[in-house]
Amino acid sequence: MKKFLTILCCLFPWKMANLCLKLLGHQIAWSAKIGFVFLCVDKLILGPKVTIGHFNFIYIKNLTIEDEGYIGKLNVIKGPLSCVFKKRGAIGNLNFIKRSAIGITYGEARLELGELTKLTTRHYIDVTRDIIFGDFSILAGSGSQMWTHGYVHGQSGAERIRVDGEIKVGNNVYIGSRCIFNPGVLIGDGVTVGGNSAVTKNLIEKGMYMSQRLRHVEKDINEVRNRLIKVTDFDTLDDVYEK
Repeated sequence: MKKFLTILCCLFPWKMANLCLKLLGHQIAWSAKIGFVFLCVDKLILGPKVTIGHFNFIYIKNLTIEDEGYIGKLNVIKGPLSCVFKKRGAIGNLNFIKRSAIGITYGEARLELGELTKLTTRHYIDVTRDIIFGDFSILAGSGSQMWTHGYVHGQSGAERIRVDGEIKVGNNVYIGSRCIFNPGVLIGDGVTVGGNSAVTKNLIEKGMYMSQRLRHVEKDINEVRNRLIKVTDFDTLDDVYEK
């Protein structure tokens, strides 16, 4: 019932919406502004001068946006995940942030943006596992993808396993347009990732990284099984291993 009433509250003008949301037990600063949105959450925390723009679809577990953070317009954020934006953390417009249902995924997962960190526009963010950004970083331009799950197939037949891994991005990181991130990568502080790069391994040393020509890497499903940890505490549709 609380989720349904939260949806209805967000159809009112923002001052009335804030009052109604407070009465439902959500923590809303009076200066926070919520546009005409579909907002369905268990727990909502909005700090002073937070803005959620018009025509967003947000159907998640928990949403926390600290002082002066914002969500732009026409974003889709859905699935059993939590979002935490630190002070002035922000999402621009037309982004798609998704986590599949429990049973396909397992446990908890969150998207966290540090202070003054921003996801700009038209990015695809897969939150099967955590994606954590540090402070003063930006996923810039448009068209980047972040994947926290993937598959390894046997060389014949139907055999396959899923490999999950969280993505961590440090402080003062700049990521150009149309980059693709594989599961389980770590981006260190002060790193710049050039546009159209495929990030398949950790980038620790400060400086600029750019994509390179495709290279052949031997990959055997049994070798992958042996070096990763199988997820056994949850019922999932696939055999899942963590990086």
